[in-house]
Amino acid sequence: MIDPAPADIEPDEGDAMTKRWHVPVVGGLSVGGLGTIGVLTLAMLAGCNQNPLQELDETVTAVNRQENRLPAKTKIDFLFVIDNSGSMCEEQDNLTRNFDAFSSFLFEELGASADYRIAVTSTDMNPDNGDRGRFLNEPALPVPSLNCIDEQGNPNVPNTMDCQELVMNGELDPIIKSGAEGNIGTNCNAADPAQQAQCAKDDLERKFRCLATLGTQGDGFEKGLEALRVALSCDGPNGPTYSQEGQLVDPGQFGSCCVPVDERGRRVLRYNPACEIAENDAEPEFLRPDAVLVVIIVSDEDDCSDPITNPAASRRAICKYATTDADGNGIPDGFNDPDLCGSRTPAECYRAECGELSPEECRDQRCEIPRTQNNSCEWYRSDLTPVQDYYRFLTSLKARPLEQLVVATIVGSRDYTTPTAFEINYNQGRTNPECLMADGDDQVPVTTDACCPNGRCTGDIATSCESENGEAFAGRRYLELAETLGDNGIGCPPPPAGLPADAQRVVACANTPRDGACQYQNDVDEVVQGQCRPVEGEGTLVCTECVTICEDDFAGPLGAIKEKVAQIVATYCLDKPPACQVATEDGGTRPCETAEERDSPGNYPIRVRQQCLLTEDQGGLCQELLPPTVLARADWTLRLNQAGCNGGALVQLNDPPPAGAEVFVEFLVEVADEVGAGPAVDGGAPPPVDAAP
Repeated sequence: MIDPAPADIEPDEGDAMTKRWHVPVVGGLSVGGLGTIGVLTLAMLAGCNQNPLQELDETVTAVNRQENRLPAKTKIDFLFVIDNSGSMCEEQDNLTRNFDAFSSFLFEELGASADYRIAVTSTDMNPDNGDRGRFLNEPALPVPSLNCIDEQGNPNVPNTMDCQELVMNGELDPIIKSGAEGNIGTNCNAADPAQQAQCAKDDLERKFRCLATLGTQGDGFEKGLEALRVALSCDGPNGPTYSQEGQLVDPGQFGSCCVPVDERGRRVLRYNPACEIAENDAEPEFLRPDAVLVVIIVSDEDDCSDPITNPAASRRAICKYATTDADGNGIPDGFNDPDLCGSRTPAECYRAECGELSPEECRDQRCEIPRTQNNSCEWYRSDLTPVQDYYRFLTSLKARPLEQLVVATIVGSRDYTTPTAFEINYNQGRTNPECLMADGDDQVPVTTDACCPNGRCTGDIATSCESENGEAFAGRRYLELAETLGDNGIGCPPPPAGLPADAQRVVACANTPRDGACQYQNDVDEVVQGQCRPVEGEGTLVCTECVTICEDDFAGPLGAIKEKVAQIVATYCLDKPPACQVATEDGGTRPCETAEERDSPGNYPIRVRQQCLLTEDQGGLCQELLPPTVLARADWTLRLNQAGCNGGALVQLNDPPPAGAEVFVEFLVEVADEVGAGPAVDGGAPPPVDAAP
């Protein structure tokens, strides 16, 4: 492995030139991220302030110095989408009781460098609910809930007695905000800084508990994916309000980043992820363009979002435009929309969506899921809004989605047949009596290969996991959304197939039951905590990362989310492919020639250093001084084959940089790649699993 010392970064006169990136870390994080939040990512810098080539030090000469300074705080927007149906009292309590695992991260690990917002919405999208998608600040009343009975038969009382004082005093805002102008610790007046910090941390935990304890009176037909879309839409309840004359009446939570767009003759509001806040405009309170957006979904059932819940956002023409047929040709006018139908004719588009159904039949069957049959909506899953629609929506909110977007799910894990482990889905019909067994007073389905061939079961669904807090059904649609984001999604992905029998991920589960805890080392020697899950079609247990709602406490899931945010903070995309070089016997180097050489991170000469030379009192950003320091190779990792980075690679520090620090990443690029290259901006959304509309 090549040591990234200054001598290794010398330019090769014939093949390559040195490219040096100066990345100011403002607040210790990076906005760009594969997610970085306060340090501008490398992929962005090429489009920023460009300076002519100049010598920066004695070691590196042919360099391209590019620089951009960011605001002094790291920006993270957290949106919690919380199930408030009748079975969620224990899980809401579990979430709020263990939130200190998250608040400690914000206060202690990120410290003053974190500029965060926290909002909560529910999965209740019932038309009778006037708060659909709204950022909520009305905690459940501290009265017994008949939906939640403990083992002694006593009804649960939500832990919100002290929340009522906040509500009455107008101190419980829909958005929790950190910082000097925020609403955390406003009543803390301790003289000792440590006591002041602890008071503010306690205030954060109290206010989050109040926001997140929604109660259990919400709709049992949960629609968390549509709830998050409505909550983050400019034309939703948190967006701005305009008069009929087009004058801004209320900027809402997203402010000037919502812009009017003409869509087939209709004036609609769309979020502009590249919006710039004018000098006299207030910054959006949430969904800030330069913030990382972290969506956290907590539910014990799967998502039932159907197009009729939000028809204006549907990509099905029959749902979005209904059955209006102004020209009387038998094909609804909505099938003229090229955004939905592409190059197909209206007749072809109609047949693809409706087949031989009449427009009225098509709208009834393709847009709304019946609530009276199998209320889990599993039987009608093909008629739900495609998960890819929510992927498209979320990635449209960020200029660099891979660097500014995380989706985390705390939901029920997938379920599998035994023993071969095909993933289970449930289909319309009655369960074969031979595939039912007694469980107390209930009859529950048996999920063997014989009863569910290739994973196809018939009848009512069964829970997929359980803990001391209750049971959960597989949250497959939530998990699918997380998985479309690759490494930026947190959930319970299917274990990889094809691992050799002696692979450590298999060995880790040799004496562990299915769903049992395990750990293994990944390809960069990090210890990964996981769960023993079966490989589909094989049944072999493999240790894989898995976050579920079926945890006795949520410290683990919240810790996994914390680790992902910390990882984003310390990750930097390269904007150009780094040059691969191998040492030769005569002491020189040559370009890599084989795939094996190109796949070795040690063959890429890179140097990473940090510095922070001016404190805030001196006009700088440092909370503590840091002299120029070259990081040891063990302090960072080069990750190759990263499709979301323009250069196909990223540098990930083991620890977030100190608040206010500057990070320099230096690497070689081939001259052929550099000559004539224009500014590069990472458009960065990972390709979805299924890109079909």
